[in-house]
Amino acid sequence: MNTKLPLDLFNQAKRSASQDQPALFSWVTELDELVSPVKLFKKAGTAFKGERFFWQNPEMTLTMTGFGVTKQFLAEKKKDAFLGLQEKIEKRLRTSVTNATIDATGPVYFGGFAFDPERDTEKEWQSFKDGLFYLPLFMLTNKDGKSYLTVNLSVYSDDTESKLDAVFNQWQKIIHQEVNEAEMALLTDFKEIGKEHFLETASEIIDMINHSEDVKKVVLARRMGLRFQRQVDSAIILENMLATQENSYFFLIEKGTGVFFGASPERLIAVNGDTIHSSCVAGSTERGTTEEADEALGNALLKDAKNLREHSYVVQMMEETLKPFTTGLSLSSQPVLLKNRDIQHLYMNISAKKNPDVTILEMVKALHPTPALGGLPQKMGLAIIRMKEEMDRGFYGAPIGWIDLKGTGEFAVAIRSGLIVDSQGLIYAGCGIVGDSVPKEELQETAVKFQPMLRVLGGIKK
Repeated sequence: MNTKLPLDLFNQAKRSASQDQPALFSWVTELDELVSPVKLFKKAGTAFKGERFFWQNPEMTLTMTGFGVTKQFLAEKKKDAFLGLQEKIEKRLRTSVTNATIDATGPVYFGGFAFDPERDTEKEWQSFKDGLFYLPLFMLTNKDGKSYLTVNLSVYSDDTESKLDAVFNQWQKIIHQEVNEAEMALLTDFKEIGKEHFLETASEIIDMINHSEDVKKVVLARRMGLRFQRQVDSAIILENMLATQENSYFFLIEKGTGVFFGASPERLIAVNGDTIHSSCVAGSTERGTTEEADEALGNALLKDAKNLREHSYVVQMMEETLKPFTTGLSLSSQPVLLKNRDIQHLYMNISAKKNPDVTILEMVKALHPTPALGGLPQKMGLAIIRMKEEMDRGFYGAPIGWIDLKGTGEFAVAIRSGLIVDSQGLIYAGCGIVGDSVPKEELQETAVKFQPMLRVLGGIKK
């Protein structure tokens, strides 16, 4: 990086700060050449293992990796995590000095929320709490064929240039860091958890739906437990996801020895200026082993009454929820197939204009959980999940993504995902239960949904 230290911006930040209350110095520069986010993620592991993140959209037009924690938002129990993050962002906006002009550069928070904050947090999710977002010390943004570096630093009024020097020297060490290539830790055991409970609960929910005029759908989830020979390297998880999955949001966030990761096909919402985009993903089937078999499975999915009804519930809820926040809302004319390596879904796009003064986090809160992960009606579906599921979903099925201080951002639904802590892990899968569901078929659907992350982690070799 051939550039002078940004002393003017640094001094401006000092003038905006005091000895007790720092200002946020957020400096952005375009790098001389395109930098690989994956390689940088690996290089940062030496100094910043346990506090890195990665994000890439399905179109591969935006990739971000960040490391180091300048500021952190960790949601508190019994408090609204969405409101808490919005308040944090508004406070940070009042005390920030930045030269950022490109979206997804500058002061960007990355992280996710818990699926259900009212449920007790199980031990594997303790470090993530009900919401975790990082404002990174360093962030690389690859966008429109260019690489941008963001440096975020808390600056006090009496700070000297040596503080800035130290940070830039640290960046130089990172980019020149040698990377020792490692192999994926051996997956020694993987076991589906609570199959019989899932079948029994699915039957109970089917009976509940068929004897109720109110409940239309409930999404039931389950887990697979994993054990590895040694601690798993996050960088290898990332590389395996990118190599084996497609048409997905790729995300990974570390918190100490824990790492939450996934390759999700489902956008929750994206906001750029006054334009919003969302999608409806529900109804699924496996991929065929031949082109002919795959086409037959896809065509059957497009005509399947149960899956089409599941998808229509998502469309109906998304449309009704977004209308108060938007104008000119439009949807794709009919579902199409969204194909991933191991599974294919019914998919539709939504676009609209955002009303003034509406924030992305307001919409995220209203949309979560969609009928694709919760149920219909929303509150009733969530209450039944809370009553029937014997597990804490943690961040599975919840919003994960990024937001900058201007309110631009994008969130995906964290499905096709897993959590690893040291050498043990969990992967998650869910399915929509409706009145004509068959428990054994729903169990098989979740088995198919385990496959993407099981493949990433070495449980499927082909």
